Amino acid sequence: MDFNIIAPMAVTDVELTASNIPEDDHPEWAAGTNYAKGDLVISLTSHRIYQSMQDGNLGNDPLTDDGSWWFDLRATNRWSAFDQRRSNTASHPDQITYSITPTQDCDAIALFGLTAGSVRIEVWDGPSRIYDQTFVMVDTGHVVSVYTWFFGGIVYTRQKVLNGFPGYIGHRIDITIAAVGATAKVGHIVLGRNHLLGQVMNLPRISFVSHSRKGYDDFGDEILVKRGSTRKIEVALLVPTIQAPRVMDIMAEIDGLATAFYASGTGPTYGIEGLGFLDDHGQPLDVAGESTFPLIMKTLK
Repeated sequence: MDFNIIAPMAVTDVELTASNIPEDDHPEWAAGTNYAKGDLVISLTSHRIYQSMQDGNLGNDPLTDDGSWWFDLRATNRWSAFDQRRSNTASHPDQITYSITPTQDCDAIALFGLTAGSVRIEVWDGPSRIYDQTFVMVDTGHVVSVYTWFFGGIVYTRQKVLNGFPGYIGHRIDITIAAVGATAKVGHIVLGRNHLLGQVMNLPRISFVSHSRKGYDDFGDEILVKRGSTRKIEVALLVPTIQAPRVMDIMAEIDGLATAFYASGTGPTYGIEGLGFLDDHGQPLDVAGESTFPLIMKTLK
């Protein structure tokens, strides 16, 4: 199987042209309003929510504040799908829609932290719809017996990766995340160029990383605090040595960015799919023709 990453495209006001999620989480900051401690405002420039740190907060712009008056809380609901964090989810009753016009070639999309029955991707070239696919998000991997087939309940997958669609500069990409009768949610959306890095060698390692607190107090009683978990993916990639500069350039491009990665091919992918960041990448070169590159990715919560 092959290891792929999607180098993320920045999504700004230029790219995000429409959404059914209103940006009205809280009142917009106004210079003439005297805010009390704990008051919440939003900025339609940064698309973030700010909390007042003290009373008598008058005339202090949260965009230029040094942290004395305002605390940068999180992205607004509409923009939570593009804030490089999976835990801040964008949500809306029944469905979420986004219209995005790429400013660079974009042939892949990945959605994470989904609460949805289906996801629809449409691509428009002017008035012509040139791509239209709907994906049902039922996860059949949880069916492990006849009993679970009939009585196990419906389990929905939390992520979807898609590549090969015609998301060229100037095309409009419409995303519809549907959860009819419920609240549709998405944690993060990555759009960008798909890169095949190399072939996954035998024995990839996927580790469960718990962030829960587990210990004992002075009397020996257990202290258990439930927190989130992440995964650590360690793979060795077989890459033609002549392509080493290409791989190094891609690693430099995605360093420090929330990046989608996944395995492709005819064999089972063993859960090598997620939203994460590059943790380490070694490049011992074999001048004979092919090199084995160790790669470590860590997922976001």
